Amino acid sequence: MRALLAPPYRQVAAAVTTSPRLLSVLAEAGHFSRRLDVPLLLIHAGSPEAQKEAAFRDALLTAGLSRATRLVWAAGEPAEAVACAAETEGVDLVIAGVLDRDGAANATYVGAVARPLAEQARCSVLLLSQPRAEPKPFRRIVVMTDFSDCAKAALRQALWLAQADGAERVEVIALYTALMQARAEHEPAGRTRQETERRLVEFVADSPPCGVALDVDIIEGTTGFGAYDFTQSAGADLLVVPAPPQLEGAVPPRMNWALQVTPCSVWVVRETIRRAPSGA
Repeated sequence: MRALLAPPYRQVAAAVTTSPRLLSVLAEAGHFSRRLDVPLLLIHAGSPEAQKEAAFRDALLTAGLSRATRLVWAAGEPAEAVACAAETEGVDLVIAGVLDRDGAANATYVGAVARPLAEQARCSVLLLSQPRAEPKPFRRIVVMTDFSDCAKAALRQALWLAQADGAERVEVIALYTALMQARAEHEPAGRTRQETERRLVEFVADSPPCGVALDVDIIEGTTGFGAYDFTQSAGADLLVVPAPPQLEGAVPPRMNWALQVTPCSVWVVRETIRRAPSGA
């Protein structure tokens, strides 16, 4: 089986803060950047502080990364500061942790910084629900599609990761809500469930082989939250969501639940609107 091309990323950034998950986020970010064979930099929302910098440098060393890894300080509101710094630095993927709310037994609630970061960043964002100091491969991956060009790119990147990690299965899902059914019954441009299923089969048929089991499913329900139930029941450890290239509206409306609460890590794949890195 021929190895799939890695995503066209040229730089990965870890959004870091002095939290108990610092070491785990660094380890995961370092692991991902090595997969891609691209440089890693750190972004911290705040003004330079010697004590914080020492903590970041020590954590880098503990995580098996270079203590000299470049650190970017970004003043301002955390999510906006990290998003702006990532754009200025020409980052293609930001990796960050997601904080759990107290009492969340099975679900991970996307935190007050992680969610706006995913919404505002002009690059892809990987939100880790359970980052580990010793990263584990993703075994079951769910990919949501709206059949857009961005969704095609998201599927290709998901298949690359599935192959690289030796995943057990990739599930590609499309939503079909009651509203979509009503439109199909009353509007010429509406799409029936059968048409959605046909498009889904064709969408996956165009994907490159990766040596990993690939299945498709139509998720029915009144809202997009049916996909949450499916992702949880599938035992997925990664959900891949396409994002439009514009700054506002991070993901298609029916997928917005993924930036509210998710049972696993979320990879928001956006076609990067690139600015030349600072100093270029």
